Amino acid sequence: MRRCTLGSLLGLTAGLLILIVGCGGKEAKEIEWRGDITAALILAKQEGKPVMVDFTAAWCPPCHAMEDSTFSDKGVIRKARAFIPVRIDVDEQREAAVQYDGDARKYGGVGIPNILFMTGDGTKLKHIIGYHGPEAFVSVMDSVLAMVR
Repeated sequence: MRRCTLGSLLGLTAGLLILIVGCGGKEAKEIEWRGDITAALILAKQEGKPVMVDFTAAWCPPCHAMEDSTFSDKGVIRKARAFIPVRIDVDEQREAAVQYDGDARKYGGVGIPNILFMTGDGTKLKHIIGYHGPEAFVSVMDSVLAMVR
C-alpha cells in the first residue's frame, strides 16, 4: 500500500485547481468595442444580435463617468455580450455621429453620452441620452433584448 505524503497531496491539489480554473469559461474583463457601425450592422445580422452604439467624446465628463462605472461593471460587461458594441467618438467620426443622430451639437452640447440600440438592418430600437449607472443601464439593455426576442 502506498502512503500519501504531504508533497504528493499538495501536488494533486494544485493540479486539480489548475484543471478547474483552466477549464472554466473565460469571462471578458471589458466590453469589446468596435469602431465601425457599418461592419457592426453586418455582424449583427449574421449573429442575430442588436447593435449598441456608444457616442462619446474625449472632452465629455459624463462619458468618462460611464466608462469608469457603467461600462466597467461586471453585469454590464456580461450583458454586452448579447450585443454588437460600437464606440463612436463624435469628434473623430463626425459623419457617423451625424448620420445616426449621435452628434452632441444636435442636443445643444449636452447630448453625450448617448447610446443607440438598433437591429442589424439599422432599425432604431431605443436611443438614450445622458449618464446611466450600471443598474439603470442593465435595465435598458434588458428592455432592448426583450424587443428583439
